[in-house]
Amino acid sequence: MSKILFITTRYPFPIFGGDKLRLFGIIKFLSKKNHVDLVCLGKREEVQKNLAFRGNIKVFHLSFLTRIINTIFSFLKLEPLQNGFCLSNKMKNYIDSVGYKYDSIICHLLRSSQYLPNKFEGKKILEITDLPSLNYQQLINQLSILNPLKYIYIVEKFLVYRYEKKISDKFHNIVFVSNKDALEAKKKISKKKISVIESADSFVSKAFKYKKNNNKIIFIGNINYIPNKLACYYFAKNILKKINLKYPEIKFHVIGSIGYIDKFFLSKYRNVIIHGKVNNLKNVIKNSICGLCNVKISTGFQYKTLTYMSYGIPVILSMNAFVNTKFKKNSEVLVFRNDEELIKNIYHLKTDTTRISTLINHYELYKKIISLPGDVVECGVFKGISLTRFLTFREILENNYSRKIYGLRKIL
Repeated sequence: MSKILFITTRYPFPIFGGDKLRLFGIIKFLSKKNHVDLVCLGKREEVQKNLAFRGNIKVFHLSFLTRIINTIFSFLKLEPLQNGFCLSNKMKNYIDSVGYKYDSIICHLLRSSQYLPNKFEGKKILEITDLPSLNYQQLINQLSILNPLKYIYIVEKFLVYRYEKKISDKFHNIVFVSNKDALEAKKKISKKKISVIESADSFVSKAFKYKKNNNKIIFIGNINYIPNKLACYYFAKNILKKINLKYPEIKFHVIGSIGYIDKFFLSKYRNVIIHGKVNNLKNVIKNSICGLCNVKISTGFQYKTLTYMSYGIPVILSMNAFVNTKFKKNSEVLVFRNDEELIKNIYHLKTDTTRISTLINHYELYKKIISLPGDVVECGVFKGISLTRFLTFREILENNYSRKIYGLRKIL
């Protein structure tokens, strides 16, 4: 049985949020045939919630003042700011003193790589999940020039970009969660070192069990994370009010870590309910019509989609987030490219179930003709709803030029 030391800057319990879900999944899998010990940063109140973990857990605490001082020193050394924010000298000294006992060391996320002992001779793996420099570039593109965070991210992107190339030489393998990030990484890291482990491979979702009279739209995520923050504000400000014109009873529920300022401003929007962190997600998420993932900035994998699916809730996913998944468009998730399609998807879920059954029947019917030559003719067109569906199915299942679709209507 191999001995593995797993290093992370985030205490993985309780399992809430995408990175913790992936972190726990990896540790659980590795523990089946290996002895895994965990060393991490964490808060004292979190450690009291320790779960049944078979290996040893060593948790180190960092004060906010220490984090700020270390961040300043990181900047002066031209190292990523996140490295300084997550640097514990006590944790580093501890890992240096025990590292020789292990066959392998796995560092979770780029900022944990600074804890890798210099003289360690075993297998060294960086579970980077997504590519930080790519993530920062998307953030920079989205933020206004008046937003001071934009300039902090420009600096951090420069520092991270240099560090990604430098640190990759110290590891035998670098693991990503999506091909998109891996392809970008191959421009500066040896292809032989890069692996992709997509988290949804072994995931089985429950059958959808929502009802059309459900009135909750759920968003799960860390709202302090800029892409999630922007997604929530945009939906509350620009989309929800349009949905409420037709369905005034629908409310937007935000679940996850959130600062006082964001909680104050988001709750000012009509029909927005802020829950923050919850102990029992099942109670909050029940009676939801859908789980929302409308992030415009997306690298890696959006784990909130797995959470929604595990509760049998339909998922509405932006195209930016969808490209990093292995889900089937309009079969396992509803995908949108713009505001109009997002609203249309929610209307679709609120539609009477008999109409949904008709849509599914049309979809199954179209699938049966894919291998057959010829055009499609619908006789007895009334409002053109079915005709529009067939045009949509042609685009999804074939392409816009695969066959012609005609609609015949009797004129009195």
